[in-house]
Amino acid sequence: MKVLTFLLVLFSLSFSLPKLVPPEWLYKHLKDENLVILEFGDTQSYLLEGHIPGARLTEKEEWRIMDQKTGALVRKKVEEYEDMFRKWGINNDTNVIIYYKGNAKNEILGAVYAYWIFHLLGHEKVGILDGGWSAWVKRNYPVSYDEPVVKRGNFKANYNSYKEVSWKYVYENIGKIPIIDGRLPEFYFGVGKFPAAKKYGHIPCSVPFSWEWWVKRDRDTGKLYIEFPRYAKNFLKNQGIKEDDEVILFCFGGTGAAFVYWVMDVVGYRGMRVYDASKREWEYLNLPLNRYVWETFNDCRLDLVNPVK
Repeated sequence: MKVLTFLLVLFSLSFSLPKLVPPEWLYKHLKDENLVILEFGDTQSYLLEGHIPGARLTEKEEWRIMDQKTGALVRKKVEEYEDMFRKWGINNDTNVIIYYKGNAKNEILGAVYAYWIFHLLGHEKVGILDGGWSAWVKRNYPVSYDEPVVKRGNFKANYNSYKEVSWKYVYENIGKIPIIDGRLPEFYFGVGKFPAAKKYGHIPCSVPFSWEWWVKRDRDTGKLYIEFPRYAKNFLKNQGIKEDDEVILFCFGGTGAAFVYWVMDVVGYRGMRVYDASKREWEYLNLPLNRYVWETFNDCRLDLVNPVK
C-alpha cells in the first residue's frame, strides 16, 4: 500500500504544471491531450518563423480595452474572456502554457498579463515558458507552421475578486498596505516618465521593483526574453513582506503590475492584488504622487488630497 501511494504521488507530481515552465518539461508533455499552448506574437511571425506545435496565437491587445473616461487600459468583461478561452479549446481542467515570441516587450507584457487574468478568473493551472521562444528554438525542439485544429472548450470562470483592487481601495490603504511600483526607478523617483504619462512620481509609501530589469535580449536569436529574478524572494523578505501578506501592485498601465504578480507567485507569495488601471487612472483622478523621494512602506510622506470623481 505504501509503495502504491508513493507511485500515485510521484505520478501526480510528474504532471504538475510548473508556474515557470522549463522548455524540457514542455517538450516532454507536448502531446498531452489536456494541454493548451498560447503564443503572444503577431501573425507574420507566427506563420513565417513558425511556432511551438499546437500553439494558438494571441496578442496583448486582445486582452484589454480602453476606459473611455480615464484613458486607462483595463481588463475585459469576464464573459469575453470565457468566450476567448473556449475558442482556444480551454476547459476548467486544462493546463495552459503561455510563451512570448520576443519580438517586442508588448509580447512579454501580454504573456504575464494573461497569467494574471487566468488567476483572476479562478484558473491557476497556467505557467509561462522559461526563456520564451528563444529557449525553445535554441534546443532545436520542433517548430510548426500549421494552425492547429481546435475543438471548442467549455471554460467557466470562477472570478476571484481578491486578485484586483480599485483606485479607492489603494487610496484608502496608503501607508497601511505595502504597495510595489513595477516601473523603472527613474519613473518612480520622478526624473522621467512614460511618454504617455501626464505626471511624474509615485504613489506615496510605495517602493520600486521594475519589471524592465528582467527583460534581456538573447545574443543568439536576437529575441527578448525574461531572465527570471531569482533574487525576488530576498527583495521581498528585506521589505518585510511575508508570503501571506497583502500587497498592492502598481505600474503605469497594469501589465507591469501583472509582471510582478507572476514573479511573486512563482517564488511562493499569495497575497498579491493588482491595480489594473494603475497610474493612467491615478493621474486622471488627480490623486497624490510623490516625487524626488525614496520611501518605504512604513516611512513615507503623506499629502493626501480629495480625488476628482
